[in-house]
Amino acid sequence: MSAATASAGIVELLPPDRVLTGEAASEWAGGRDVGTVLFPADTNEVQALVRLANETGTPLLPAGNGSWLGAGGWTRDGGAVVSTSRLDSVVHYEPADLTLTAGAGLGWRKLGAVVEPNGQWLPVDTPGVGAGTLGGVAACGVPGPLSGRYGAIRDNVLGLEVVTGDGRLLRIGGRVVKNVAGYDLVRLFTGSRGSLGVITRVSVRLFPRPGADVTVVFGGGVGEALEVARVVRVTSLPVAAAEMVVRGTGDETGRDAELAVRVLGGRAEVDDVRARLVAEVGTGPEGTMRGGEGEAFHRERTAWEGRSPIVVRMTALPDRLAATMGWAGGGAGRTRGEIAADVLGGVVRVKGLSVDDGIAGIAATLTRARSELEAMGGTLTLSRAPREVAEVAGWTGGGGGGGALARKLKSLFDPRSVLLSKCP
Repeated sequence: MSAATASAGIVELLPPDRVLTGEAASEWAGGRDVGTVLFPADTNEVQALVRLANETGTPLLPAGNGSWLGAGGWTRDGGAVVSTSRLDSVVHYEPADLTLTAGAGLGWRKLGAVVEPNGQWLPVDTPGVGAGTLGGVAACGVPGPLSGRYGAIRDNVLGLEVVTGDGRLLRIGGRVVKNVAGYDLVRLFTGSRGSLGVITRVSVRLFPRPGADVTVVFGGGVGEALEVARVVRVTSLPVAAAEMVVRGTGDETGRDAELAVRVLGGRAEVDDVRARLVAEVGTGPEGTMRGGEGEAFHRERTAWEGRSPIVVRMTALPDRLAATMGWAGGGAGRTRGEIAADVLGGVVRVKGLSVDDGIAGIAATLTRARSELEAMGGTLTLSRAPREVAEVAGWTGGGGGGGALARKLKSLFDPRSVLLSKCP
């Protein structure tokens, strides 16, 4: 059966108003050439789509709102996107237990509107989270600066409903914090990027919203910011998150760096921590943001990557941040980009604004950086990149998730490789 015939069979499973093709599909996907986008309305329809895809050999790409379609080198050729955005109902919410279960398509802003009246939140500041869905955040599994305080998303997903690549329906974990021990399939599927199954429902642990939210901003050159970052990293004070942004190439001269340190808690506690932190740093901050101003600042930070043509994610131990920043500076220089660093987590991202410097030069810089980072126990992953760069540098290093264990898991849950997603 031809790819066109197979795709046509898949499309016929849903009403025309829940199928996008051609320009409409491309517009939904932010200009990417995805061909077809399907919008199942419930788990049964997702299961039917996956089963028919197995019968017809039609590749599928799981997605939520489509905001992370370019992440990690997902393959898109010749298949159909399956969006869970219509699976957006809240199934169960128990404020007293701080737990919520909802369809995978529940938008992040809608989630906030449900839990915030009860003084609760799911503290996830993953890049791009504001435009995403609960299922998309779980599927990608990328941590943000707040994960040092609250844990990564995989630490706070209690249960999942998943349609595997071979069409089985799995309900794993639960909707309470205490669960029966056994194989932790919840953690396996969280962060698998849809490579093993389509997540259709998610149960999460919530947290009380802090009474005070203060962000202290320190400025200066990169060297100064790194020294402040060192103090913040080793302090015994309860710092919730710390993120440094460097504009330009990270040159040691000039005041081109900004370090935002976030403190959460009761009002008196936060004021005390702020004062003691400034004393430990030994220099006054450029500013202090409180309440809504700080929250708006951090929402903007999660959207920092935007639709940049190239985004590189480097990781190493936090005490090697200076070395990681050095390699990030090389990447930023090649792409006229900016740098953002999670000081407590040791994660550094480069947002490239241009690839005009030449594919070969950019790929060579990234290859050298990956080699150096892996030598000191770190990693380099292309979150987003032109295909020409990725073909030379590779989306990931050190095997890139293509090892024997990854292949075995793929064969168990998606034996016919119907799901096009890749887990970097």
